[in-house]
Amino acid sequence: MQQFYSSISFCARHAGYLFILCLPVMTVEIALAYFVMSLGFDSNMSDSASLEVLSSISGQLFILVVMSLILSVGLSGGSMIAFKGLTLSNALSPYQALFEGIKKFFPLLLGNLLHSLAYGIGFIMLIFPGFFLYGRLGLFPLYIMFENKTAVDALGESWQATDEFGMKLFVLTTVFMGIQVIFGILASFGGIDTGIGYLVLATLLKYATTMPLFYLFFSLYQSVQRTN
Repeated sequence: MQQFYSSISFCARHAGYLFILCLPVMTVEIALAYFVMSLGFDSNMSDSASLEVLSSISGQLFILVVMSLILSVGLSGGSMIAFKGLTLSNALSPYQALFEGIKKFFPLLLGNLLHSLAYGIGFIMLIFPGFFLYGRLGLFPLYIMFENKTAVDALGESWQATDEFGMKLFVLTTVFMGIQVIFGILASFGGIDTGIGYLVLATLLKYATTMPLFYLFFSLYQSVQRTN
């Protein structure tokens, strides 16, 4: 459990920096989710009525979706730049780190798509295989950002580098990702009001658990590099 506590401790010490780093992504995600929820779709609405509503706001919706995609993909690489800088005490500003990730948008995008595909297939297979694959392949942004690997090569490097840490990564990934899943289940069956307050809380929880997991991947990458 040392890795678990060290990840939490690192993120707690740099909570202000990491909050600012995640703030653009969180803001756009909340805005997008609230925008969609405010459309008022329900099962009684006809297809023609739904299409009419979508066509009237398609421009705004497209902008929010594109912004969310760019920022979330950029964060997967920018967070690794941030962790390296914070570890060496010469960190870029949060937005500079995020921009470094955005500059490698296309390889990171492909890596995230393949990573999400593997995770999604595993998640369908009784959830836990998804957590295993998420952890084993989770180092791919580091190989893209620091070694200029292609998305496919980065995923392969991640799989190879985590071979002897597979079970430990599985447990820690299950803990961090499981918190998000449990919160979603409780919200669904507990009758929690899914208004703006819920969206803010859910988004904060998502990144409060994602950042320590990302740091876990970063620290494992550093450990592997030192032994090579």
